[in-house]
Amino acid sequence: MADISIQLTITGDSNFESLRNDPIQFSDLLGTEQQRLINDHVVGQLDDQDGAPTLTDFSISNILFDRMTLKGSFRLHFKISRQFCCSDISSCQTDYMDFNFTKEDKKIYAEGSYTLWTIQ
Repeated sequence: MADISIQLTITGDSNFESLRNDPIQFSDLLGTEQQRLINDHVVGQLDDQDGAPTLTDFSISNILFDRMTLKGSFRLHFKISRQFCCSDISSCQTDYMDFNFTKEDKKIYAEGSYTLWTIQ
């Protein structure tokens, strides 16, 4: 299980207090580059690469933050989508990653790891 580090930037007109109370706004901090990094991290750990898996439908929940330490956590939800070209079938699996973060001014430095939940 490898860790991944991402950096989120709070835009100039956003208030962190309102962001942490609104998971949809917090999810908007997750830009294209961060989504690509997370996609590569998760897909790289999948045993089954059939159907060209890719992550879609990112959302964030369970945002916790301690104002004293400027540390917190959140859960990132996503779907692992697959498209099987030979049979014209698609599939989707919902999964998540937990992140711990530190806030420094307008930056959020988050670290998380993906656990592959397959039963052998």
